[in-house]
Amino acid sequence: MYICFCGLLIVLGFIFNTQCAAEIELKRDLTYRAEPGYVDVMKGDKLVARYVYKDTPKPYIYPVLTLDGTRVTRAYPMENVPGEATDHPHHRSFWVGFGDVNGIDFWSESEKSGRIVHKFMDFDSPSPGHWNIHTINEWVGPDGTVVCIEDRRYSFVSCDYGLLISTAIELTSASGDLKLGSTKEGFVAFRVAKGMQLKDGKGRIIDSEGRTGTECWGKRARWCNYTGEVDGKTVGITIFDLPSNHGYPTYWHVRDYGLFAANPFGGKDFTGDEKQDSSLVVPYGQKARFVYIALVHQGELDPKTLNAIADEIAGRPLAKSK
Repeated sequence: MYICFCGLLIVLGFIFNTQCAAEIELKRDLTYRAEPGYVDVMKGDKLVARYVYKDTPKPYIYPVLTLDGTRVTRAYPMENVPGEATDHPHHRSFWVGFGDVNGIDFWSESEKSGRIVHKFMDFDSPSPGHWNIHTINEWVGPDGTVVCIEDRRYSFVSCDYGLLISTAIELTSASGDLKLGSTKEGFVAFRVAKGMQLKDGKGRIIDSEGRTGTECWGKRARWCNYTGEVDGKTVGITIFDLPSNHGYPTYWHVRDYGLFAANPFGGKDFTGDEKQDSSLVVPYGQKARFVYIALVHQGELDPKTLNAIADEIAGRPLAKSK
């Protein structure tokens, strides 16, 4: 089935405004096509992204493409492409996972790891003319125990800068308190295509604080950008943190070999300082909500432009009271 997208996006309290400093013009040219086990996001007859939820240890989005059809994430382990690295088979293109949820690893994929299991899907409409891919998942431990329930919504919208993807996550404990521990392994992540990597590619990393390259690893910033060259074209991904998220501005688990993740919980691992514990305990009966927005873009975007986009789509941080 095909479902039309919108020109004004409202997801869990944030708004994309078409009259903004970054002059973002949102477009009504994306549709969804639901098939058994996956959902395709289409621009006309061209695939933009595919959300896969069947026969996998965790849901993921692969491929992720620019609006002109250039793939920006690694194919492995979904496909074998000559010349691509085959390390870290749990790095599934664009995914959600975390290495310490009540002591269980939902990041790696082994017999001792947890699984994120799809239970339900629909296409809901929080505002007129707008649709989300809405899913309910269970985070299941290796012994079969359900640790938490996840309510996830993906929203896709095209604009003059590229493709915007919102990932909205709500976690609720299945029993007792829920603890997201302090580890670098997580949380909302991409594995970029080979040509975008710093190592063995033509990649460049920058963040909102002016850091570049490997200096960005383990640091906190409101956004981080990974740009490189694929098939002779300059392409990139920027992830924006929202001020409402736990641990804002988030830490970045971003590596020269292509891992690119926003992880607000890894303070101790990233800093080596026990006092920088950024774990989160969610009391039983309450929910933890997170929203991250990714921009898949063609061409180079300078920090000034990325800051303006962040102000509009993610929001400015609230001033601290004196």
